Amino acid sequence: MPNGRAPADTSGAPNARWDLSWVDKITAPHRQLFDSPQIQDGEALSKASLYLSGYHEVYGTGDSDVNVVVVIRHRAIPMALASDVWAKYDFIGEKTKLKDPTTGSTAKRNPFLGVNDDDKYALIPADASLDALVARGAIVLVCNLALGAFADQVADKTKQRVDDIRAELEHSLISGARLVPSGIFGVARAEEAGCHYMSLT
Repeated sequence: MPNGRAPADTSGAPNARWDLSWVDKITAPHRQLFDSPQIQDGEALSKASLYLSGYHEVYGTGDSDVNVVVVIRHRAIPMALASDVWAKYDFIGEKTKLKDPTTGSTAKRNPFLGVNDDDKYALIPADASLDALVARGAIVLVCNLALGAFADQVADKTKQRVDDIRAELEHSLISGARLVPSGIFGVARAEEAGCHYMSLT
C-alpha cells in the first residue's frame, strides 16, 4: 500500500461522460493494440491490416477471433476526421503534407478513408483504410486532449470560436470512432483488457 493509501477502486460504473462499451468487446483470443501518435503515412493502419491477414492466413481465424484496437492521438488526429472537415479546412492537407490517394494532389479529403485498390497514390492498401478496418470490427479510439488541441489550431487559423470548432470536430469523427479522455488512457485501458502493445518504430 504505497504512501499508506489503498489502491483506487475502478470496479464501479465509469463516468457517464465516456462511452467505455468498447472495452466489453475485447474478448477475442487474439488481441492487439496499434498506437498512432503520429500519422507516419498510416503505418498503424497498415500494421493492423497485416495483423488481421496474418492470423487469418496462418490460423484460419475469422474477424471475431481477433481484436484490433487503433488509438489515434497527438499529431495523428486529422486521421480521425471525416472527409468533409478536410474539404472545409483544406489547410489540413497542406499541414500534414498528405496527398489525395486518387489524384496525387494535396489532400482535401481524408486519405485514410475509402481507399481503392486502384488508387495509385494511396499510402495504404484498401483493406487498411479506417472504414475497412472498422467494418471488420476494429475499435478506433480518439484522444480527447489532442482533438481539443487541434480545435485550438483550427480556430486560430480560421478566427472562429474554439468551442464551435471543437463541437464541429467531435461531431465529424469518422464513423465508428470513440472519444476517450486521452490517448494514453485508451492505450492503458486496452492493455488492461488484454491487448498487446505494438510500437510503430
